[in-house]
Amino acid sequence: MEKFKFIDHISDLQFVAYGKTLNELFENCAYAMFEGMLPETKVEEKFERKGNLISENLTYLLHDFLNELLFIFETEHNVFKKFIVDIKKNGNYNLNFTAIGDKSENYAIDVGIKGITYHELSVEKKEIRKKNFWEANVLCDV
Repeated sequence: MEKFKFIDHISDLQFVAYGKTLNELFENCAYAMFEGMLPETKVEEKFERKGNLISENLTYLLHDFLNELLFIFETEHNVFKKFIVDIKKNGNYNLNFTAIGDKSENYAIDVGIKGITYHELSVEKKEIRKKNFWEANVLCDV
């Protein structure tokens, strides 16, 4: 199964991401977002950044997760190449993440993303040929 694919969009960056698990889906969404910003760039693994988010549903959680990574990119000047996500449900969804990467000053940013929109944003569990997987649709405002 592919991690993600970009969807042609007239003015923004859009992708569909996939995962065998919910954790893998969120990781692949983060990979897609940074691949859209730095296409085919080899980001070095120089440090880790950890975080925690809580949300009442998966769509809001994905929105908050990707926007949190963008906030870290903008304020701490970090780019990432590897993500480890752990989502637990205990009433609300609780997401712990580790993002691994380098300082953005060492790389040329190809596409500047302003934020993740709610337009067309979705997180769904699907089944094809008796195989379950997760799928997310994400539209990034550039």
